[in-house]
Amino acid sequence: MQCGMRHRELDKNGEGLCSVPMWCGGMPAGFCDEPAFGKPTESGRQRYSGYVPGLACYGHGGPEFRVFKDGDKYCAVQRDFEDLVQSPAGFGATPGEAIQALLREIGEQPKAEGGEAG
Repeated sequence: MQCGMRHRELDKNGEGLCSVPMWCGGMPAGFCDEPAFGKPTESGRQRYSGYVPGLACYGHGGPEFRVFKDGDKYCAVQRDFEDLVQSPAGFGATPGEAIQALLREIGEQPKAEGGEAG
């Protein structure tokens, strides 16, 4: 069983597939394949401490937010993002600034600079 490119790298929209292997009857049965927005985070390791060879969905310790480039800015959105009209979003010059802006948009206290969101 080998991870594909979508399990290792994010696409231009900041999304990939969860690379956590699934098992059935002691045999490999593919991968989780839920939407993934990056590699496991420090806070994510508190949710899931198992083997993650590449990208991870939120349930397997991945990032809480999706961050992607939108023009000359970074855009941060939540996991249930539909579009920029219906869903909250944050924009910034860096991924961290975009996440901080999103946290303000959804009414959460932004983390300290350089701190991990999620």
